[in-house]
Amino acid sequence: MPVFRAESSLATVRFHVLKSNRYVDTITPKDILLTEDGEQRKISFFEGGRMSKQRSVPIELTLLFDISGSVTEEGLLDFVTYKTALLDGLPGVTLAVYGFDASLKRFCRPTRDPAVLTEAFRRIQNYKTGAKPRPEVIKLSLPPKRKSRNGGTWIYESALAAAKDAASTPGDATRIILMFSDGFATTDAKPKDVTGEISDLGVTIYPVALGHQKILERIKHVMETGYNKQGIMNDGAKTRLFQLEQQQNEILEYASLGELTGGRSFDPPMMNLMMIRTILGAMAGAVRFEYVIGFQPQAGEDKPRKHKLAVKLASKELGKVTGGTRVVVH
Repeated sequence: MPVFRAESSLATVRFHVLKSNRYVDTITPKDILLTEDGEQRKISFFEGGRMSKQRSVPIELTLLFDISGSVTEEGLLDFVTYKTALLDGLPGVTLAVYGFDASLKRFCRPTRDPAVLTEAFRRIQNYKTGAKPRPEVIKLSLPPKRKSRNGGTWIYESALAAAKDAASTPGDATRIILMFSDGFATTDAKPKDVTGEISDLGVTIYPVALGHQKILERIKHVMETGYNKQGIMNDGAKTRLFQLEQQQNEILEYASLGELTGGRSFDPPMMNLMMIRTILGAMAGAVRFEYVIGFQPQAGEDKPRKHKLAVKLASKELGKVTGGTRVVVH
């Protein structure tokens, strides 16, 4: 949890504004109400939008890959594609590379060094074959009253651990996680077990749901072929349909990580390099259209405590805020 000292630091919060599902880049400080614990605060820092100069707040983008075979075999790990879409056009962006199964693996911390990132991509691609050096391992813990099932895909626990690790780096930054997974967790944790804490850390997650289209096609196939001549679905088809609908619900739960943390989700109909470029282009747009707003806390209490920051628009006509909440300590 970041601690903001009243004498020298700003308490900041990040947000986007959407109108008709498009980013708005014309917001100015007079359009914003910034509150702390429900009390309006005087804005002392603002950047973003059409009139801003190059932003001063750096962007740390974490790439978080489910390292099960169903994901690593999707052709996601071409570093040149990420370099072209994110690093070349966004000078303030650094990339970190993580993977997860039943633990979180850190392959590299935020950097713009092509050699370091190329090596991180190589190691994550070949992790299952024992590629060295091995990554740093971060142990995961289950949320209260949750249990692990067979297998090792701890999706929500990994998202929280990656957010904590990202937030532990010094200094203020925009911290975003672009997460790739099929959404099939092997614990019974739910998104809401972790998204509150992730948002409090000031981290936004953009989940990419892999394989959803295949599930929909299988559901359609069962619906078309599972009935007898009397129009009654046979028992085998009923069982298969139930299993597929459960999988679809798991994917939709995973996708909800986006909205619950102030981001958005991606549900590509297929996965190839063109689709990766489209997703990364959307991420670049999210970075370009982000606003950062803050105020300078006043010295007061001897013991720091938590405060909730929230951003509202002065008029609903301006659009809708996404993100715009954060817990800070001062």
